[in-house]
Amino acid sequence: MSTIKNIHAYEIIDSKGNPTIEARLTLDNDSYVITSVPGAIFQSTKEAVDLRDEDPNRFTGMGVSHAVSYVNDLIAPKIKGASVHKQLEIDMWLSQADGTRNKSRLGVNTILTVSQLLVKAAALSEQAPLFKYINKLYQSIYKEEIPLEKIPTPIFNTINGGAHANSTIDFQEFQIIPSSSFTFGTAYQKAVEIFFELKKVLEYRNATTAVGEEGGFSPNLTTNLDALEILTETITQKKMRCGLDIFLGIDMAASHYYKNGQYLIKDKNHPLNKNEYIDFLSSVIQNYSILALEDPFAEDDWDSWKKFSGHISSNIYVIGDENIRMSKDRLGYVIRENACTSFLIKPNQIGTITEVLELVNIARRSNLTYIVAARSSETNDSFIADLAVGIQSEFVKFGAPTRGERVSKYNRLWQIERDELGK
Repeated sequence: MSTIKNIHAYEIIDSKGNPTIEARLTLDNDSYVITSVPGAIFQSTKEAVDLRDEDPNRFTGMGVSHAVSYVNDLIAPKIKGASVHKQLEIDMWLSQADGTRNKSRLGVNTILTVSQLLVKAAALSEQAPLFKYINKLYQSIYKEEIPLEKIPTPIFNTINGGAHANSTIDFQEFQIIPSSSFTFGTAYQKAVEIFFELKKVLEYRNATTAVGEEGGFSPNLTTNLDALEILTETITQKKMRCGLDIFLGIDMAASHYYKNGQYLIKDKNHPLNKNEYIDFLSSVIQNYSILALEDPFAEDDWDSWKKFSGHISSNIYVIGDENIRMSKDRLGYVIRENACTSFLIKPNQIGTITEVLELVNIARRSNLTYIVAARSSETNDSFIADLAVGIQSEFVKFGAPTRGERVSKYNRLWQIERDELGK
């Protein structure tokens, strides 16, 4: 059985120009794996904490040298010689060694780095594709088989607004979602083609084509509905059918424009109370080919979450992110109250891979779908692509079909579909 010979961590720079952790785990036969973890710049007090140096004289306080030293000097010596197949035991030890609810002592970046290394190293030792090992790991813990049948349907970010872009529109992401009847390769191709056609349409309308933090365009539009109109026009220009070939999605990140119990959006000339806002969302769904709405309400506006989820068609995915943030307690509340129909899986909001798998198990037992998603601060590591296939995520949400940290994950899905799935 393969054992850990050495772990060495170091700083690299993520897609936002901030430091994060990369590390190498060397096995006793001198083979090795490398992994890196995304940063968490827009952190909530409800999610696990990224450990930062807070030294203003180095990387403006965003350095992670302390987290790196925790991996190299505290954790690595204690698990040297351990089997890489002791995922559950080592993950539990990491959480216990931290001893806080939000991983604030060791840092979620420290803990996730080691947890991901173990998964990759165990897959390497078994000469198994990473997604198949993750699938096997889930089955070994929960005694439940997840058949490996598909590549998750991609949700592509195309237009950015809100807090993730220097834009005039309120909603954070306007997305295209290819039909699940397409192969991943076909869906990817269509998304790339639509993305470049969208640039032409924006240029024709004299709208800016600068990009936001996840690769989507950040145009100077007047209203949120303008973005939906432009996307609909673009899809039609490419001879595709809205609602059949391509659907639309919106990450609204509504906490960004929720003030004093009202929703302030540029589509209306007055603040909307909760009922008026729900009526607005219902009209958007009726008038556009909307398949998914993420964070349509402020994270603690539970009355609206519950009312809306019971009000709209079961064919629409109401996705929770800010209201859950990978919290087991908050996920349990969402399930009990039927507050949404799907939620985002972001490993660096929780800490270890076995904790991720626990939430997957809870969701599967409750018929709640889940979506593996990237962060705005990313690296080129494609681990979450394998994770998505291994747990058979309904969708994946990695950003635009452009930029290296985004396409590394989409390209990995394409490779799995082409070379590995079904073998």
